[in-house]
Amino acid sequence: MGSVLEDKCGSTITLEIGSVPHAGRWLIEIQDDVGTRRVPVTHERIVVGSSETADVVVHDPTVSARHCAACVLGMGVAFEDLSSRNGMFIGGARVREAWGQSGAALSIGRSMMVVVAVGSSEANEEPGPPLAGIAGTSVAMRRVADQVRRLAKHALPVLIAGESGTGKELIARALHDEGPRRSRPFIAINVTALPRELVESELFGHERGAFTGAHVRRLGAFEEAEGGTLFLDEVGDLPIDAQPKLLRALDGYEIRRVGSSGSGRRADVRVVAATHAPLEERVMAGCFRRDLFHRLECFVVNVPPLRARRGDIPAIARELMFQLVAQVGPRTLTSAAIARLAAHDWPGNVRELRNVLCRAADATMGSARIDGDVVDGAMRRERPPHVVGLSAHGAQALLRQHGGNLSAAARSAGMPRTSFRKLVMSSPGLPGSRAPDS
Repeated sequence: MGSVLEDKCGSTITLEIGSVPHAGRWLIEIQDDVGTRRVPVTHERIVVGSSETADVVVHDPTVSARHCAACVLGMGVAFEDLSSRNGMFIGGARVREAWGQSGAALSIGRSMMVVVAVGSSEANEEPGPPLAGIAGTSVAMRRVADQVRRLAKHALPVLIAGESGTGKELIARALHDEGPRRSRPFIAINVTALPRELVESELFGHERGAFTGAHVRRLGAFEEAEGGTLFLDEVGDLPIDAQPKLLRALDGYEIRRVGSSGSGRRADVRVVAATHAPLEERVMAGCFRRDLFHRLECFVVNVPPLRARRGDIPAIARELMFQLVAQVGPRTLTSAAIARLAAHDWPGNVRELRNVLCRAADATMGSARIDGDVVDGAMRRERPPHVVGLSAHGAQALLRQHGGNLSAAARSAGMPRTSFRKLVMSSPGLPGSRAPDS
């Protein structure tokens, strides 16, 4: 179902800004300069603004005293701009009126409002504070923070699942910093970057002369992380022949260096692994051991993608712009720019957002402001006509990353839709290979 909007010229347009109808309770998740909170919305009209006299106070100097009004209307929430100074935006378009269902995101000033449909029990569950060092205070990420603080007390393995660019290593570091091992080493290993023939040596070390080029004894990652945390990024790419040795280490057996003839030693290490690919599918494809999968997934932390927490995008964007000051100078994102950013689906998540902001900052040399049209230009860039070496498995993973949207996945791959669909269907033996929706 669409959302009817009236733009600043008075014309009416229709945009898809929500999901499915909902008959339960309605909330607005507001993220401003002081954090995120959820406020209930009923059929009674409430005024949102920066004035203390507003029904819902937004702490943002770019928001007008009485900025907009909201109320439940039918199976969604209706919004009305109250002649605000900086306007109300959806998808980069300034609108006077809007109606949206669950997931609809609106920007006012430099703050975000997201429509949320919940059951009565969920509405009363308020998560704790966000994790230090991670921008964004959405309810979704504060729930992740609660889970991290709870799991930080344990020594058992944790698997962090999420799309590429969602900040899985930041979550791993938080698990370390929030727990009793915080004073001990945090060692991060990107499994994908390890040469296949050196995986065992990198993890467990080697003795002098164990193989050609082993001129000195070397400690492995397990020994370097003694007493602390070992983070294995993209563990799904661990070669199948090295997986039994990792399983043995996780089961509390001895760690033995390559080339060692003596007895090994037990490692006191908390292993945290991360993956962007569903390990269950790797198991079904015979690429990942089932016993190792079950050992790693003792606890699972799911990091939501940016499109599932659009309210965090302004805060993350401002933090990224702050990090870029040394390279490009200070920049301010206008309300229209924030609206454009919040409307994008970000298949590359924070990594893609950073790239867009870098290009936008470069395009505004000599100006301190980044406006919506500059963001639009930074999002549009030349793509190759095809992606060399994209496999059927990779195409299917890309399709899953875009929620089954064939057109969006094809655009991301830089391929024609028909060619991408043929690639997806070219290996029917792969897990989940079925005809995608046309």
